[in-house]
Amino acid sequence: MHLHRRLGAVLTATVAATAALTGTAQAATTMTDLGTIPGASWSIARAVNNSGVAVGRSSGNGWSRATRWAARATITDLGVLPGGRYSNATGINSTGVIAGDSEVSDGTNRAVRFNLDGTITDLGLVPGHSDSWGLGIDDSGTVVGEGWDRSTGNRRAVKWDAAGVLTEFPLPAGTTSSLMGGVAPNGIAAGSVYAGQLERAVRWNLDGTVTVLASLPGGGDTRANAVNRYGQVAGYAFTIDGGQHAVRWTRDGRIVDLGAANPYGSIARGINENGITVGSAQDSTGQSVPTRWDSNGASLGLGLPATAYTGTAWAINRSGVIVGNSGQYEPNRALRWIVG
Repeated sequence: MHLHRRLGAVLTATVAATAALTGTAQAATTMTDLGTIPGASWSIARAVNNSGVAVGRSSGNGWSRATRWAARATITDLGVLPGGRYSNATGINSTGVIAGDSEVSDGTNRAVRFNLDGTITDLGLVPGHSDSWGLGIDDSGTVVGEGWDRSTGNRRAVKWDAAGVLTEFPLPAGTTSSLMGGVAPNGIAAGSVYAGQLERAVRWNLDGTVTVLASLPGGGDTRANAVNRYGQVAGYAFTIDGGQHAVRWTRDGRIVDLGAANPYGSIARGINENGITVGSAQDSTGQSVPTRWDSNGASLGLGLPATAYTGTAWAINRSGVIVGNSGQYEPNRALRWIVG
């Protein structure tokens, strides 16, 4: 494993605004532009822990850096492995240890752990795969992610424990590859598996078993993007007529259609331990609006800066702090929303 010192802490300003609301629920929402590291022109926030510390990346002209936004607005460039131009932070646990990935000198990618002392641990490759990605971290310090092979396109969901020991998540019978969605603080993980061209959302349980999650009636592919400590899962499922709907799976595996009232499409990307789900939903113009669904399924549009017309929410913590970004074709900005 290779260790590399981070770049320094930078930038402390934030900008607060009141979000315009859409959707079926209404509540006062405060939106904050989290900013970027110096020299970057855009940013995305991908995860937030229960202390309110967010992580993601800031990008400039031909480079990006994994970024941490402290609850009091201090922004830190987390650095990159030697020879790389790109790094990304995708998860943070309760102690502040961060998971993500970094490019290395040959242009391939490595799953990494960003440590509390400012070093970066290269978690290495998955056997038979050319690249690896870190996509979340639990409170034991176990990083979940994937191996990816450039020559075949094959992907495999894996985890690296705090000592760096690699384990592959089990595949259900008849499936050949797997994708990682996310991990709960206690180690329950969720993602999806492939049987031929058919994709199915799964939950990897603490006892080592894997649960294949339900589809919508008559529907097709499903994907899990996040899971909480109680085994509730967030993601999306396709309907019988090909629509994409945000969904939540209950602890006992039932599927709840969060997008039933929206004919334009939606996706869930994060869920907290109260069952509140976040993601995005398309409006009548086809643009994606950052969206929150409460535990009863009522939706709330979180709002966007006046200069943006699209965006998504990626994660929500226990107290309801939400992070994500504006932008798709316009420059992205990392955002934080607080509802109520």
